[in-house]
Amino acid sequence: MLFRAFMDAAASPRSRQDQTKCRALRPPARRSLCWALWSSLWVLGWAEGEPAAFPEFKAEAARAYLQTIVQTVQAEAGAEADACFILARVRDQLGEKGEAERLARRALECDPRRAEIQVFLAGLLILQDRMEAAAGCLRQAVQLKPEIPGGYRQLGMVLDRLGDREGARKAFEMGIQQAPQDGTAWLVLGRLLLDQGRTGDALLHLEKARQLDPKLSGAFYALSQAQSRLGAAEAARDSMKTFQQLKQLEKADLDAKNTGYDDEKLMRVLAAGFHTEVAELFLRKQQAALAEAHLRQAVRIAPQEPRGYEVLAALLVQTGRLAEARGLYEALVRLKPRQAGYRLNLGTVLLQLKDHAAAMEELKRALELDPEQPEALGNLARFYLSARRDLPEALGLCRRLVELQPTAASYDLLGWACYVNGQTNEARAAAAQAVEREPTNAVYRERYQRLQPPR
Repeated sequence: MLFRAFMDAAASPRSRQDQTKCRALRPPARRSLCWALWSSLWVLGWAEGEPAAFPEFKAEAARAYLQTIVQTVQAEAGAEADACFILARVRDQLGEKGEAERLARRALECDPRRAEIQVFLAGLLILQDRMEAAAGCLRQAVQLKPEIPGGYRQLGMVLDRLGDREGARKAFEMGIQQAPQDGTAWLVLGRLLLDQGRTGDALLHLEKARQLDPKLSGAFYALSQAQSRLGAAEAARDSMKTFQQLKQLEKADLDAKNTGYDDEKLMRVLAAGFHTEVAELFLRKQQAALAEAHLRQAVRIAPQEPRGYEVLAALLVQTGRLAEARGLYEALVRLKPRQAGYRLNLGTVLLQLKDHAAAMEELKRALELDPEQPEALGNLARFYLSARRDLPEALGLCRRLVELQPTAASYDLLGWACYVNGQTNEARAAAAQAVEREPTNAVYRERYQRLQPPR
């Protein structure tokens, strides 16, 4: 009776089987796609109008194509901050700096608290040698978001250009404080200290830059200067030798990139990336039909680029079109066969489609590629447990999951695995851990109570 009561609880609408399906679906950047399986908050409200057909993409006319699409998107998306910022970036990539600046400023008018737009605008201003204006943008950016990548470092470099050495030093120090693993931040502060004659302090910072990024050629050049000033001639020669070697490697890499430059591929990637960004904007605006149209166009234009497939597959899952999503995840696996996240997503969709043999194969392969993939561990364990098969293996998977992710849900799953393997005491202990971690969860408390010995 205890087994039946425990399994009845597990089969409830909020059961462990319920959790299986949504716990793992995510792209390789480790962004969870659980919402894609169950949420339908915005799918029910598709865009009122049908998305316009896109013109044919031809790489040799890619600029004209993008200009046409930009105008269409401007009309569809309106003048909100996200739309203006996306359009500003593509205008920048097309070399239309004036229009890019206009759109970036329009985006800031809509939302003046967007630090990343301030940084983008600062970059445009720096290229025009408008350093005072750029410094103002960067100051606002780091005030809004101190941890924004490279913000303080860029501010310091602009202030240095303006002759404000003290302001630059403080900005560089803040940059290191915000991102202590940023080798370039240590390098630029080291250079500044070297210029100010603080050679000992500069040496410490430059050594740190070299340690953090052994391929940072500028660190070795500045280090050679500091060592030479301190009388360490041999060390200075070694640093200069390393600098020259790194510069040769950089030149060879640049030459290889120039030799292998593929203008058509570049334009396809640019256009597809723009369509995907626009699609994500429309998804946020709950305009799924427009989003899907842009995503399908992104995949058509650049079939070797994964991002369009990722977002489109998530949309198809959310709208219940699992068979179509399966095809997209299979395409992603073909594109990147060693990407564990793609196999995890494919395996999860296959579970939904009841193709259990193929699902297990993909989940196992995901774990071979990434043994510390918690969602794959959990989904595979849940399948074994719900199918009443390979129960010892399911228990092993649950134990690994708890080691990697000691959450209430993980302990709850471990409790189930322990119980069906005849380890009642261990099941009770795991259930207690789940309750301890989420004491307000009524389901966990009920399961724990069901596992108590009869009085």
